[in-house]
Amino acid sequence: MTVRHVPAQFRTIQAAVEESGPGDTIRVAGGIYAGPVTIGPGRDRLAIIGSGAENVIIEGPGDGAGLTITGSTMVTVTGLTVAGFVTGMEVGTSDNTIRDVTVTGSGVDGIVVSQGAARNLFLRVTVRGSGGDGIQIFGANNYVIDSQFHDNGDDGIDFDGPFNLALHNRASGNDSGLILQGANCLALDNQFVGNVEGIVIRSAGNLIFDNFISRNSRVGILFLDATESLVLANEVSCNLGPGMQALAASGIAVIGNTVENNGTDGIELTGGATAFVIDDNEIEENAMAGIRLLSDTARHIIRRNKLKRNNPDIAAQPPAGENSLFDENECDTSEPRGLCRCDD
Repeated sequence: MTVRHVPAQFRTIQAAVEESGPGDTIRVAGGIYAGPVTIGPGRDRLAIIGSGAENVIIEGPGDGAGLTITGSTMVTVTGLTVAGFVTGMEVGTSDNTIRDVTVTGSGVDGIVVSQGAARNLFLRVTVRGSGGDGIQIFGANNYVIDSQFHDNGDDGIDFDGPFNLALHNRASGNDSGLILQGANCLALDNQFVGNVEGIVIRSAGNLIFDNFISRNSRVGILFLDATESLVLANEVSCNLGPGMQALAASGIAVIGNTVENNGTDGIELTGGATAFVIDDNEIEENAMAGIRLLSDTARHIIRRNKLKRNNPDIAAQPPAGENSLFDENECDTSEPRGLCRCDD
């Protein structure tokens, strides 16, 4: 195992990669390096260590991917920027670590993780100004942690594969901050602020816990053909449209959230949404209804919510209000009357 230095020993990063074997380290001094860089087979456990994302720039001519990992696993890439390629990074293998890396100005996606690529860690990554997604993950069991996704043309984080984790990230200025199209994903302690949509859920078995979702222009959380997911203890506030909106979704548990000061409804169920459980939420000062059930929804359970200063607190169009259960909701106003504990 050998340590190689760029540019002291090798003029380019790619030249150092081609001379490297398993377990080698490439240390890159400050400078602008014309890419692209491809880490192919036979280089498991290779590390490319830049002197800092502000110092080391892999600069693209606009074609292809800036940095590609293919055929080798347990690769580490850290301390550099990838700028100006069609795709910033493509990860096609498993168990790699990408940390303290910036990807900027990609023509399409910032980072793409292929189907079959698993257990990759993206830690303290910044992706901004991509024409498409900030990061798009087709594989399973990948981890996006403590990273930032700003001003990308499509989604900040796009989980197309299952069992992926988004933890303690911030996304702003994207189409969606996070979209879950793969099942059984986790979104924990993230901030989705100032996107078009904060979170979009289009799959089953997801946990959305302790996120801050605010000032998104269309909706805070959108359930679209989603099923069997838990939305727990999030703050959903000051979105310009509804805090949460369900379209053709079913079997969602919405428990212990704070939903306040949204531009229309706090929680809106429509488009054939069925079998929601909405329990123990605090829903206050939304411009329209705190909880709204449209007539095309059915079989919801709505219990022990605290609603104040909404317009009204609960609105349930028939037959939704007739085939759903309302129990011990603390509120002042409902349409029809009788859905609040205090307005019988």
